[in-house]
Amino acid sequence: MSESGFSELIETYIQTRASAKFEKFDKEANKSRKAVSADEVALAALNVDLSQKRMSLEEKYTVSAWLADAASRAKQISLVTHAIKFIHTDAKGTSLYASEAESSEYDERYLSTAVLSNIKEDVVGNAAALDVASLLQLSVDGISLVSLLAKGDVSALAPFAENEDQLAQWCDGLLGALAAKELSSHKLAKQLYFPVSEDSYHLISPLYASSLSQQLYQRVADSRYSDAAKGIRKAKKEGRYNKDTTVDYLNVAVQNFGGTKPQNVSQLNSSRGGKSFLLSCQPPVWTTRQLPPAQHKDAFWMEFEKRSWKNVNLLKQYLISNVYKDSNIEIRSQRADYVEDIVGLLLGYAADVQNMKEHVGWSADSKLPRAEQLWLDPLRQDQAFQEERENNDWQQKIAEKFAAWFNHKLKDKKLVFKDSEYSEWLTMLRRKLLLLRDDIEDLAS
Repeated sequence: MSESGFSELIETYIQTRASAKFEKFDKEANKSRKAVSADEVALAALNVDLSQKRMSLEEKYTVSAWLADAASRAKQISLVTHAIKFIHTDAKGTSLYASEAESSEYDERYLSTAVLSNIKEDVVGNAAALDVASLLQLSVDGISLVSLLAKGDVSALAPFAENEDQLAQWCDGLLGALAAKELSSHKLAKQLYFPVSEDSYHLISPLYASSLSQQLYQRVADSRYSDAAKGIRKAKKEGRYNKDTTVDYLNVAVQNFGGTKPQNVSQLNSSRGGKSFLLSCQPPVWTTRQLPPAQHKDAFWMEFEKRSWKNVNLLKQYLISNVYKDSNIEIRSQRADYVEDIVGLLLGYAADVQNMKEHVGWSADSKLPRAEQLWLDPLRQDQAFQEERENNDWQQKIAEKFAAWFNHKLKDKKLVFKDSEYSEWLTMLRRKLLLLRDDIEDLAS
């Protein structure tokens, strides 16, 4: 790291800020001139005033003058890793800096600021002095200006100082951002009274780990918005090969701090637009692995019953509520809809079983009746099995099995049909069974 490299960086930083100020000033000045352009006397007076103001602004942004002003304002800010204003923007208590010495011993089982390899300091205090913080955080070869000043190395500022006294004054002033503040909490901060013995306690005031939050935010943001990440996702979308790996963070929540003025919370919060990412802390959800119904001869119908019992009960209650009423179009239509739903569930569950392609051939070792094996395991690699399946005799057996199951589930002492209603019910069910045969054939093909 060279002295000139740091000095050039400081000069460029100040010139960049000056350019932004001059651009804003010139824009507003032109607007003011346009407003009085018709009055030559007023325009001449305005030009004189604007010229003086611009000269004053230019003097303010000479490197020497700006550094002197920055040194006087540095005490208005603090470099920290844990900031209190994340708890409440009006909290006036102390924010803290977890130095490397304080973080030398830590438990690796816990994620904390101590495990960070490169801590990025946050800045709190007067938002108008955040430009001073940016100056102190300038770095060359991974070494920041504030770390140099803290070690007594003033070589980066020396080219701009007129004498040793001025250089010492700048250094002392800028280090005010690192000066230890008196520890204090605040009524708007969080406070926990933690008992340590019968008559005593610790007053714990938890602070937001802003430096840790910054690294988390950067990691997630890079995985989503960096040019490399966008390139990988674009290649994936277009079906092109990309040698790099895409990283996704699922179920990420966004927490906002500071409202419309995130700079009032901290510098890092301002750079994030007030946003911080929260990773999901939900426990894992147990997902039962779906297996073919091969355990015993009624395995398929037992599982189907679990899926359809609500629909069957709805039909049953509907039949009971209308058992003494004369049949009409509305009753027949509603009853048919209930049966359609149940048949749909049957075919849906059968399709789920047939699509278990990782278990192809499972029926060979199952205890299911032959017709159900032929129906539910259509991809089984067995020539005799496939020839038997093509005969389609099994479809009628499935329909009869469903009818027997259905009637058993609807059996109730309250369901006493008249001859006409009973005949109508059997006719309707028979028609559904014929349609069921066709649906089974289509599903299996």
